[in-house]
Amino acid sequence: MNLVYGEIVEVLVEDDMRMGRIRVSGAVKKVPLDLLTDAECGDTVLLCDGVAISTVRPGESVEKNDVSSDPR
Repeated sequence: MNLVYGEIVEVLVEDDMRMGRIRVSGAVKKVPLDLLTDAECGDTVLLCDGVAISTVRPGESVEKNDVSSDPR
């Protein structure tokens, strides 16, 4: 399970699926937003394995995305 935070920079519809372009550490990735009915541009979302699973509301703490080379 890979969990990272990202910011929605664009919301679009592709093949009847709600998609978003999400900026994570400078990179932009297109991910499904179907689980988040109220997400919009500028929102911070939690991604799990390439799917947006939660919206982070203003005032909630966001952990820094950190990838460690040591799996222990």
